[in-house]
Amino acid sequence: MKVFATSDLHGNLDRLDPKDCDLILIAGDVAPLDGFSDEDVRRQVAWMNDVFAPWCEKYAGSAIRLIPGNHDLFAEKPDLLAEVRWAKNTRMLIDEEDEVMGLSIYGTPWVPKINGRWAFESKYREQLGEKFAAIPMREDILLTHTPPRIRHKKIDVSIERNTPHLGSLELTDAILAREPRFVFCGHIHTGDHNPLVVTNHDGSETIAWNVSRLNEDYRICYEPFILEL
Repeated sequence: MKVFATSDLHGNLDRLDPKDCDLILIAGDVAPLDGFSDEDVRRQVAWMNDVFAPWCEKYAGSAIRLIPGNHDLFAEKPDLLAEVRWAKNTRMLIDEEDEVMGLSIYGTPWVPKINGRWAFESKYREQLGEKFAAIPMREDILLTHTPPRIRHKKIDVSIERNTPHLGSLELTDAILAREPRFVFCGHIHTGDHNPLVVTNHDGSETIAWNVSRLNEDYRICYEPFILEL
């Protein structure tokens, strides 16, 4: 099986071509966002229906699984989410599990608090802990928007802007306890994109990748990651 993973498209599908891949994963911030008004958020729904769904249909032979990110404000509003017309091969996971071709996949969109304006921000660390504690044991693939925060690793540090660590310690704790095989995340656009091996409490290993596609100026910077299973 060939798995194609990317994140943080922000409406940019240019040259994004997962041809011949069996499973396409997108770890949040899928739609463009021009502002925070109701009209701006409704335009996200129009983009999902008029641009994203036809793109998904081009890859009808692939299974597409995605989560929303903090920019995907429409996904936090049940009435707007219900207006999205998904392609038959596509499913958005919001604290949900799915199985594709024998692989278990769990998706969760939550991120540490930014400023209170964004989607799926957790105001309290306890809430993040509760959300991530719901991750099933030993999933094959965990899709998260936030990266984990791990000492001396830069998966959650914007290298371009030399930020502090911006990932979630609660996610790190959940990974160590829940022992997924693979984690794909995004959110921090120019975090280290090299695979990060995490040794869990039981001695098993989880491999995590930041697969954001754009840089901090929202220009294409990284190629999607392809995993052969």
